[in-house]
Amino acid sequence: MKSTLFHRYRPYLAAGIATLVAALAAPFASAADPSALASARSAADALRTPITRLGDDGKDMKETKEIKAPEKGPLFNLLLNVEFADKYVTPRGQIVRDRGLTIQPLALLFLNAYKGDGFINSVTLLGGGWWDFGTSLVSKRAATAYPKTNWSEFDPIGGVSIGFAKRFKLDVTYTSFIERYKDIETSHHLETKLSFDDSDFLKAFALHPYVSYWQELENKSTAADVGQAVFGPSSKSGSHPQPGSSFYFEIGVDPSYTFANLGDLKLEAPCRIQLADNRFYGNYFGGSSPLAIWELGMKASIPLKFIKGPGHWSFHAGFKYMNFEDVSLENMQVFNDPEKTVRDTWQAYGGISVFF
Repeated sequence: MKSTLFHRYRPYLAAGIATLVAALAAPFASAADPSALASARSAADALRTPITRLGDDGKDMKETKEIKAPEKGPLFNLLLNVEFADKYVTPRGQIVRDRGLTIQPLALLFLNAYKGDGFINSVTLLGGGWWDFGTSLVSKRAATAYPKTNWSEFDPIGGVSIGFAKRFKLDVTYTSFIERYKDIETSHHLETKLSFDDSDFLKAFALHPYVSYWQELENKSTAADVGQAVFGPSSKSGSHPQPGSSFYFEIGVDPSYTFANLGDLKLEAPCRIQLADNRFYGNYFGGSSPLAIWELGMKASIPLKFIKGPGHWSFHAGFKYMNFEDVSLENMQVFNDPEKTVRDTWQAYGGISVFF
């Protein structure tokens, strides 16, 4: 009996099911092709279709499948730079060589330990070395003519760079100055530098300000104690005949502008002042000045895009003017290559860099 009734009403039952399926599919009808939902079979197919594909013929799904995970940067990077200058002047104002051509190679290896989107967004470890050579000879001993050498210095370098809060970077760098001069012992130092990227605010005319703290850990990074060693105590040294390890602060900016229509030529105008502790340069020649050095410069750099080999090559050239406000620093040049008091100096330089 049940079988007879089922077969008798089967056509009506099938029609009712088809109507129900079509009703359930109605909300999607505006998003899909109306002709595709004309039959119960098409409606059922539509219900089995993922919602992300309805209304755009599957474009969203295709785009989702084509999204790639962001490529990770290299674990290591290498910077090689060779710079040529008309003289060797240290950032602390020591004129080591002022004749002939100075050649200064630099090699730095970077370990990209971490990159992310948190408060700390990058951690980079670095290590390498810096050398100074020259076509002219410099004396190995202060106030004496011989012996002489072309190779004046080697500086091992090690440190860490931490990017944080999107726009800040903290660099902590250890350096050691291994001098070729008999009267200057190897010195050890630590520099802590905080930089701020103001590009989001000033765009192409960003200043890129920074402040750094330089601390001598052992021995002097200048010739401040040479006078005591060579000529004995000075009546102007007061109660501090030996300068001892000391420190200074540096404040600077490095504004720049890149000319995209000139092959990405970049012009920079680095400027800085150095505020030194009263014993950093000693007191052999008299009292010290809180403002030890002020410096103005101009630098141009351009990528060498015609070099198709590995790495990113670039050329740079520039000049800087340094004024020595500290009396002891000014007179200390008698122990360096000038062998006379120097109030200020210019330096012209240029070089080639490659970054792998």
